[in-house]
Amino acid sequence: MKSVLIILTGVLPLAMIGCASTNPKAAFGDVNKTVTARTGESVQWRNDSSSNELAQALAPLLQTNLTARSAVSVALLNNRSLQAGFEEIGISQAELAQASRLHNIELTGSWRFPDQPPSAADIEYSAAGNLLDLLTLPAREKIAAGNLEQTKQKVADKVLQLAADTQTAFYDLQAQEELVKRLQVMLEVNAAGADFAQRQSDAGNINDLELHNQQAPAIQSQLDLMQAKAEAQTEREHLNRLLGLEGEQIHWRIADELPALPEKELSLTNLESLAVRQRLDLASSRSQAEAIAAALRLKEHTRFIPGLNLGVDTERTPDGQRVTGPTLGLELPIFDQGQPAVAKLTAESRQANDRYAALEVNVRSEVRAARAALLAARATAALAQDKLLPLRQKILVETLRQYNAMQKSSYDLLLAKVQEQMAEQASILALRDYWTARVSLERAVGGRLTGYNNIINSERSQP
Repeated sequence: MKSVLIILTGVLPLAMIGCASTNPKAAFGDVNKTVTARTGESVQWRNDSSSNELAQALAPLLQTNLTARSAVSVALLNNRSLQAGFEEIGISQAELAQASRLHNIELTGSWRFPDQPPSAADIEYSAAGNLLDLLTLPAREKIAAGNLEQTKQKVADKVLQLAADTQTAFYDLQAQEELVKRLQVMLEVNAAGADFAQRQSDAGNINDLELHNQQAPAIQSQLDLMQAKAEAQTEREHLNRLLGLEGEQIHWRIADELPALPEKELSLTNLESLAVRQRLDLASSRSQAEAIAAALRLKEHTRFIPGLNLGVDTERTPDGQRVTGPTLGLELPIFDQGQPAVAKLTAESRQANDRYAALEVNVRSEVRAARAALLAARATAALAQDKLLPLRQKILVETLRQYNAMQKSSYDLLLAKVQEQMAEQASILALRDYWTARVSLERAVGGRLTGYNNIINSERSQP
């Protein structure tokens, strides 16, 4: 038994060398740095001790009118599905810690009592560990570290997706609430036209057909307004879910108007190659392919030695002698030489490489499509704001002037006002489409366009 203890004393320190920690704090810090670089926002991992801090951070954000940026801040702090995703980091960190540790040494003993003299017991102790486990430790730890890196990339990508979804939902709601205001004006205008037509009909100045033609738009405006309000409530609840809000928290207010169209567009060159370098889902796919390739190499190198145990055995015979010596256990690859496992990993490796190649093609296509959509949305919004709306406003002013000069009827004036409001609606929708297209392009590239233009400029300045 003393010899066994000596062996254990020598092996245990070796087994503890290089053991990875189970604390995922450093890994989450890497995720936070990645998210901050791409969004300008930080994330926090909720726990019992930080709940009060998060509540205090949320309060001022919800007390003022929400903007797209502050909505993202709320979502990243408070979305519980995102918090659940953070636990993947802890799971992957624990798997790395497990991979960096050897399996426990197995200690066995036997006590055999003779049925004839001498009557002393035959006592035997042995301790054995998996030598192959020790030899493959660096490779297994490297694979687990690669899996942790992949997990960090996946989690960070989920954060970016939540930020994009939140901004899109915010702009949709903001535009819808603006439309509700415009439809309210249209309802008032058409209701005034219907009321005026009714008075004219009562006086016998117009027939029933003319009366009904003025009443129908008022009813249609009322239907449009009811539908727009219902859609606004639906979109508000969608945003509530993304923000993770409940109870009294849902009574937040939103900024009144969509942001104005930027005076000029940021540089949209080199976005494809930039997305290939920066997209986290693409990086995660690449990490997965590398991890599977490493697992395949390890299996190919160990397939003919599936098990190798090395230990020490000591025995005290009934005559009082102590017999001590090493033991070796070797699993013979007679029935299973690892062909199925190698074949499976080979197929998975090819699959991972093909998925990465397909994703890269899709990423480039997404960037091109998002870029084209942004430019088209900008052109549409500019046309609606700079041409259509000013023209309708001029028509309204001119119609009012001619109405005062008794050259246009009341119906002409009401029609001009309705058409001006319709131009307002078209301008709002076009502006909403621009901002949602911008969010889509940032998501396709992998982060804020402003940050990536800085990257492009810095790359160009390098020799």
